Amino acid sequence: LIGRVGRIVIDPRDPEVVLVAALGHCYGPQKERGVFKTTDGGKTWKHVLFADENTGCFEIAMRPDNPRILFAGMWPLEIKTYGRESGGPNGGVYKSTDGGDTWKKLEGNGLPSGSIGKVGIAIAHSNPDVVYAMMETGAPNKGVLWKSTDGGNRWRLVSKDRLLNERPHYASRILVSPADENLVYFAANSHSISYDGGVTTERSGWSGDTHDLWAD
Repeated sequence: LIGRVGRIVIDPRDPEVVLVAALGHCYGPQKERGVFKTTDGGKTWKHVLFADENTGCFEIAMRPDNPRILFAGMWPLEIKTYGRESGGPNGGVYKSTDGGDTWKKLEGNGLPSGSIGKVGIAIAHSNPDVVYAMMETGAPNKGVLWKSTDGGNRWRLVSKDRLLNERPHYASRILVSPADENLVYFAANSHSISYDGGVTTERSGWSGDTHDLWAD
């Protein structure tokens, strides 16, 4: 059993091609974690990304102008009756350039090192070279939000605002306005907005405890 599913993305050119972000049941080691892909509308599936038995996939982002380019946020997680263990060496951002058949973990080039927990990812539809990654690093002073302006090749830390990813196990969702690459919304215990690509943020005053976001 796959267990929890973080995201489902569909190739806009072919609805038979679907990728699923599988977290797993998260109560212990499990092989059915990572990214699964079907090319026949769900009749058969291939396990295309597997990091380890303790690391699942929370988020998948598909480039709107080229669906063969995808990013996945891999999350090492084990839930216990008394809490959770989040983060590990295989957590982080992974990228595929062949429609999800193969993946490479992105390291260096401005991304944080060490143990990484939950990862939220979003691509700007108005400028798909702009990619945002919100990461659980264990301490806000290590950073919260990273941004790439060249399609994920190089990254820079843009925010240490812990409220963007407050209580990350419940939310960690990012939404970029389809019309503006710098207008970014963050779902967390409170709801935040940035008008300058994440450099500065403010609380919106909208209802808190937001678990996901969507825009037409």
